Amino acid sequence: MGIDVLLIEDNPGDARLVEELLVEGAERSAGGDGAGLPQVDRVANLTDGLERIDENGIDVVLLDLGLPESTGLETLETVREHSQEVPIVVLTGLDDETVGGQAVQQGAQEYLLKDELTPPLLRRSIQHAIDRKQFERTQVALHNASRELIGAESEGEVGRLAVDTAVEVLGLSGVVVYLFDDSTNVLEPAAFTDYLEGVFGEMPTLGPGNTSIAWQAFIREETITHDDVRESEHVYREETPLRSGIWIPLGEHGVLAIVSEEVGHFDQRTNRLADHLAATVEATLDRVEREAAIHEHERELAARNRQLESLNRTNELIREIDQALVQATTREAIEQAVCDLLTQEDRFAFAWIGEPADGDRDEVQPRTRGGRDGGYLEAVSLSVDAETPAPSMSTLTTGEVTLAPNVAADLRGAPWRKAALARDLQSAISVPLQYNDISYGVLTVFAAEPGTFDDRLADVFEELGETIANAMNAVETRQALLTDTVVELDLEIRDSEDLLGRLGRAADCEIEYGGTVPQSDGTTRVFFTARGCPADDVRAVAADVPSIRSFELIGEDDGAETNRFEASISGTTIPLMIVQCGAVVQDLDVRDDSVRAIVELPDTTDVRTFVDRLEATYSETELLARRDRERSEEDTQLPRAAFTEQLTDRQLEALQTAYLSGYFEWPRERTGEEVAETLGITQPTLNAHLRAAERKLCEMVFGGDLPPSA
Repeated sequence: MGIDVLLIEDNPGDARLVEELLVEGAERSAGGDGAGLPQVDRVANLTDGLERIDENGIDVVLLDLGLPESTGLETLETVREHSQEVPIVVLTGLDDETVGGQAVQQGAQEYLLKDELTPPLLRRSIQHAIDRKQFERTQVALHNASRELIGAESEGEVGRLAVDTAVEVLGLSGVVVYLFDDSTNVLEPAAFTDYLEGVFGEMPTLGPGNTSIAWQAFIREETITHDDVRESEHVYREETPLRSGIWIPLGEHGVLAIVSEEVGHFDQRTNRLADHLAATVEATLDRVEREAAIHEHERELAARNRQLESLNRTNELIREIDQALVQATTREAIEQAVCDLLTQEDRFAFAWIGEPADGDRDEVQPRTRGGRDGGYLEAVSLSVDAETPAPSMSTLTTGEVTLAPNVAADLRGAPWRKAALARDLQSAISVPLQYNDISYGVLTVFAAEPGTFDDRLADVFEELGETIANAMNAVETRQALLTDTVVELDLEIRDSEDLLGRLGRAADCEIEYGGTVPQSDGTTRVFFTARGCPADDVRAVAADVPSIRSFELIGEDDGAETNRFEASISGTTIPLMIVQCGAVVQDLDVRDDSVRAIVELPDTTDVRTFVDRLEATYSETELLARRDRERSEEDTQLPRAAFTEQLTDRQLEALQTAYLSGYFEWPRERTGEEVAETLGITQPTLNAHLRAAERKLCEMVFGGDLPPSA
């Protein structure tokens, strides 16, 4: 047996009997050659026995409960209090199973009746006591190690601690923890011993496409044990040096695998301890997963709250900008208000608005700026020829929002990024200032922190760009109507695919423009007169124009082949584009292959910019003449803008449509019922709109201040 036995027995005869039985049992086990005989130290009283235990080196204590200074279970309790580490086998002369059971309950590993002792029984009992005590020690050590394991904060840390625990506490060398990666659906080796790394070189990843016992244990959710893995049809590698193993699933997290190069290496005790370890690992992984989910949820909530706060702040800023846009009377005032308001807080460091230089979309020319730029605009190239165009140039070229969440993302490849970062401008966005087909340039905003601009904020800024452009267009249109000094331009647009040009060419007639009325559904109602061809010819041509939604003849003179039409169209037209560019159409007609137009601009409008805007849509635009003049007294007596501002959109639409349809002619070219049908309203509703508009007109001509809008 080769063990050190402490025999605490006061009866010399009983002591001698036990010693003889120990020797005989060892000799039988060793085949009679005397090898591995136990070393027996015998003491006759409890005091000497406790002193001997203190000296260490004892593998097991054989304890007689009937000693001179102590009897019964008190003797066992005294030894247990003195040492928890030494296994104890109780010897008793009392044929009482109750005493023996109580002894085991109070910490003894075995109890034996002296009258029933035999060499094999004594030997087996001692070995079982030692094994049980060792198992207890291992369980305690495993329990202590599990405390540290339970405190792990990540899956990787759990795997490492599990392997370390198996090595240090269980004395195992071939241990690996596989964790399931649900993004690739494979088991990844998260932690493993040096021994296994030496066996495999690089630890394999296991999945549905691999033959492996570990994958089977994971999929089947059951522990698999093999005394010889080569007998398994799922062995990963037939020539593997590994022979036996235990594979324990860790729930949905992965597998704990323990392997050895020896056949049948693992006993029931190891299986039980491995199960205990696996249960602890699985519980810890469950907790880590739950906490990770909670933390991720908290991070998402925090991010959403930050985004919401950012959007709220942005919306408040947008409302301030909207108010400023309403009050601004010039394009310059709009631009400066936008740049100043955007940079009034620390959130946005720098904002500027630029437009194509000299009408050339190959370069951006700064117009207005606000905040601090530290000389950024002077340090960068704002040309399409730049190696990597700045955001403003990209937006001008593409007409789309350009987002740069972090300017440091590609410093070497984009010089503008290096220039921005050097001035603490760390994120940027550029949005087009576009109203219908008219470009008013580009708004670019920088922030001092990376990540300020995201897709959600980009949508807000894109909408802001449209609002700014709309306000600029409204200001220019108002200036065109109210200014006393105007610039009159004579324009020719050749080979136009515009509605009026196509009708004139295809029907071989002259077209005279009569007016337009924008509709609430996004279409435009266009009125015009065709001369020199039958009405049916014009109708036939109009039927082949996809953009025409409806087409009606509203007045005719068969003898002179002069006919007035109304067309509802989608998309833009030359007269509508002229108005949107800030001009007033005085005259427009179509002859041969060209459209001739006389328009008026405020003297504050840059003529070159106006013509460039038209050319962006109608490339064959030519400025034939320019004249500066004062509006006549008749023109300024009743400013159109001052009157139309008093009308609702629906009132203005009804009044314009009725006027251009010939409703106010005598005899009427169109009845009230026909005009109402065109507008999609009832005749009483039309009459109400017209009466309201007429009352406001009369009030403006004959009365004092206008009452509140009807």
